[in-house]
Amino acid sequence: MTRLTATRATGSTRTTALRRQQRMPVSTPLPIPTGGLDAVSPLTSMPPDRAIVLDNFFPRLKDIELRRGHAAHCDTGETGEAIESLMVYNAPVGSSDRMFAAVAGNIEDVTTSTPSESITGLSNDRWQHINFSTSGGNFLVMCNGANGVRYYDGSAWSTSTITGVSANDLIHICGFKNRIWFVEKESSDAWFLPPDSIQGAASRFPLGGVFQEGGFLMAIATWALDGGDGPDDRIAFISSEGEVAIYAGADPTNAASWSLQGVYKVGAPIGRRCTLKIGGDVAIICVDGVVPLSKAMVVERGSALTVAITANIQPLLNAAAKDFRDIFGWELCSYPLGTMAILNVPQLLNETAIQYVMNTVSGAWCRFTGWNANCFAVFQEELYFGGNDGVVYQADTSGADNGEPIVGEVQTAFNDGSNPMLKIWCLVRPFIITDGDVQPGIAVNVDYRNDAQVETSPAVLPDAAEWDIAEWDVDVWPIEENLVAEWQEVGAVAGNVASIKMQVAAQGAGSDVILRLIALQIAYIPGGLI
Repeated sequence: MTRLTATRATGSTRTTALRRQQRMPVSTPLPIPTGGLDAVSPLTSMPPDRAIVLDNFFPRLKDIELRRGHAAHCDTGETGEAIESLMVYNAPVGSSDRMFAAVAGNIEDVTTSTPSESITGLSNDRWQHINFSTSGGNFLVMCNGANGVRYYDGSAWSTSTITGVSANDLIHICGFKNRIWFVEKESSDAWFLPPDSIQGAASRFPLGGVFQEGGFLMAIATWALDGGDGPDDRIAFISSEGEVAIYAGADPTNAASWSLQGVYKVGAPIGRRCTLKIGGDVAIICVDGVVPLSKAMVVERGSALTVAITANIQPLLNAAAKDFRDIFGWELCSYPLGTMAILNVPQLLNETAIQYVMNTVSGAWCRFTGWNANCFAVFQEELYFGGNDGVVYQADTSGADNGEPIVGEVQTAFNDGSNPMLKIWCLVRPFIITDGDVQPGIAVNVDYRNDAQVETSPAVLPDAAEWDIAEWDVDVWPIEENLVAEWQEVGAVAGNVASIKMQVAAQGAGSDVILRLIALQIAYIPGGLI
């Protein structure tokens, strides 16, 4: 009897200890979504380093960083008018570089904060352009399908004298093998100028017999097998139906040195600004996503998803193409200083836009909101965009979006915390490197639901004092980068798997905001016991 009683008491003690142990939270690290936005993986099998949502956080190699903001660079004074083209003249001497904006039928020099009119009375502001060098100098050459061909020589604008075709109908431009090529609008004809020339007699190059699916010639691009300018260069003619005709050779007037290499199929291109040269390759914006020409040549169109640069965000682009493909503003921009490739997606003509942004080192994607851009340009290594209010903005600068907080949101892939059993998720600990006091909003979604609500209060950082300018005991000295790592309660949410949702709204008063998420921890009570 005594032994039985003792045994029961020992068993009760063990059960109580076990229950107490089960009530103690267990913490586990979660991967940071450096793999970027993922719109293709099932929620049940998404790689742990991907994100369901990644807005205004840029995925770097070891962390994700809240993007910087934008600030007015030059106000053209054309209030309520959209800037639809930004054009950069790259001079032999960098100090002579210029940036021009097309707005309200004018070309404005917006190199500095003070604009100056260069050309007035134009029919539209949608100019395609290239920098082209000849023995006579360096030129910025442009066309818009309405106002002929214009060029800037480093000091003044002039109109090119072109014969053989109505220059007013030339709408797209490309340089290849020391020649300028044009697209004639509403036709399948390309036109080329004599070598080493920005004007003169244009020669017709018909492509109607090459394209088998009809439509018209949309754009021209150059493509290189050897990754640069050289003897292996090809020229690509892209139709509105997605046919791409590749030609090789140097002289289109000499059949012995000019030949068709093949006709390939991609999705229908979106807009005249549908290409971007990346190294030796050409990326094409089409209804199938952003497809590299080198890969499109070796797979059927039905397999485009497997080779598209945008493979991880393909459903998002398909939806955008369905809803917004006819809106002006689709454009690819390479921003090397930020290791970014930026795909601008307009959502309302001259009003709102978003950007899908890829880390060119890792290939990871995210989405930017708050930059309502119509066009982008890189000028002297810095990023700019044309707004819908007559203002040219510098992007990737300052700690605010034109005076408003930068709002970032991330939702991680679902994770079971290395424990497949039912759990009570109770605490989250983000590790944030910042130069301010930031308190992010945190919530947890469980079991593949998306109903958690996050509340975020903007964190405003004061102006930092400057040495030899600030007043002692008056101005605020800058806060050094520090680690913020505080546990936050997220209620008591029962589920087998969890996804962390984090929002932050940060604003620097005249300075950049530093905010990098470097690690995550989550804590739970095993077994679903409270």
